[in-house]
Amino acid sequence: MTSTQNHFVVVGAGLAGLVAANHAREMGMSVTILERFTELQHLCASRVNGGVFHVGFRSVSADHDELFKVIRRANDDFGDPQLAHALSKNAMRCIQWLQSRGTEFTAMTPDQGWKDYVLAPMGFHDKTHMTWQGLGADRLIASLEEQSRTKGVRWIRGARVQRLIQHDGCVSGVEFLQDGTLHVLNAQMVLLADGGFEGNPQLIREYITQHPENMLIRGCESGLGDGMLMAQSIGAHLIGMDSFYGHILSADSLQREGLSPFPFLEFLAATGMLIDQSGERFVDETLGGHITSNVLARHGNGIGYVVFDEAMWQGIGKHFFCPPNPNLVEAGGTLLQAETLGELAQKIGIPALVLESHAKQINQDILAKTNDKTADLNRNEMTVYARGKYQHQMFQTAPYYAAPACAALTSTLGGVEIDAHARVLHTDGHVIQGLYASGSVTGGVEGGPSVGYIGGLIKALVFGMLAAEHAAGSTTR
Repeated sequence: MTSTQNHFVVVGAGLAGLVAANHAREMGMSVTILERFTELQHLCASRVNGGVFHVGFRSVSADHDELFKVIRRANDDFGDPQLAHALSKNAMRCIQWLQSRGTEFTAMTPDQGWKDYVLAPMGFHDKTHMTWQGLGADRLIASLEEQSRTKGVRWIRGARVQRLIQHDGCVSGVEFLQDGTLHVLNAQMVLLADGGFEGNPQLIREYITQHPENMLIRGCESGLGDGMLMAQSIGAHLIGMDSFYGHILSADSLQREGLSPFPFLEFLAATGMLIDQSGERFVDETLGGHITSNVLARHGNGIGYVVFDEAMWQGIGKHFFCPPNPNLVEAGGTLLQAETLGELAQKIGIPALVLESHAKQINQDILAKTNDKTADLNRNEMTVYARGKYQHQMFQTAPYYAAPACAALTSTLGGVEIDAHARVLHTDGHVIQGLYASGSVTGGVEGGPSVGYIGGLIKALVFGMLAAEHAAGSTTR
């Protein structure tokens, strides 16, 4: 079946796709959304999350020059700086667009300078099991879908796009399967907004880890990488495919429910240590969970142990959302305990000397840096930064603890390279005419060698808006 031409075809009905579809329709474009899932409350990464809009752990209301610096610093200047300019300049404008269309925000207390625009109602962050139904992010997606229907956006559900159609080097439509039948949908422009590749084991193994069985998928697995693979097949450049936004969770979460999305073990790792199954440290734990989870996923078989003492357990162990003390044990997670590091090493199954030597080295490094043995080396409060700048603490207070740990992938950060208008770029650098991409299908906005995390929601919102605005300005009426 071949359909008549649309101005704008949107592949995927998450936040990026729905924002683009609604905004494009407001500007007079004819729009069709193709969504793979048939159910109305379909799973997508932007529906199953805590609803915090931020830019690299800074408020979206901050000055855009500050936000630009935050993005570039988090990424170690990875990617095109024009993307950082576009995101930082438009972040608050796009939030205001949502507000003008009925989206309600609230703030956490304290907001710590970045939790001041949270979708209402909250409730995601206080449990050790996944909750999202009826919360702010779920309501936002439902509202945008309803608004799109009211505005006259055409919906086709149960449609899995198979191929991008080109004519004279310009994307001019898509082929999709629905109920076993192949259809052709013509378009002046196509937006890819079907998410990352969390749900594609083959791509996970190719780009992320050789042991996907030991890495938890912390979010939903709706992203199959279809959009980025179709774009690649017509010459699009993929960038930063090996980085992901993730955390360190209990390894028990791989076999049992109730230990994801929280509690995080990375703060205990950052003050204590993270070792592999032979007892060796393999990463600078103070870099924070986004980096250490990426390193753990690639190291050995992807399973490690977070080791810490009583002072850390009673201090930083009670930090952040749904903290490990007491939620790890209450949710059934393993927590080994011993009165000495040697006894703890025996319970882990590693040589006592190895664990004791690591703790001794950490203690010596702390003393060397402080030059003051009376300094307060057991701070209970930590500040969260985009790249996580933490401090080790002294191993000196029994009992000592170890918790088996794994990397938990929330969303992939790499994908199709775009320009500041969300246009897809070819491997040779030129724009592929007629093709846009927004949200987790894109790369270069964040990620890279430093695993810079900017925020999936704000990235989807801003580049969904920018794609619609550029497409509307390029439409042949």
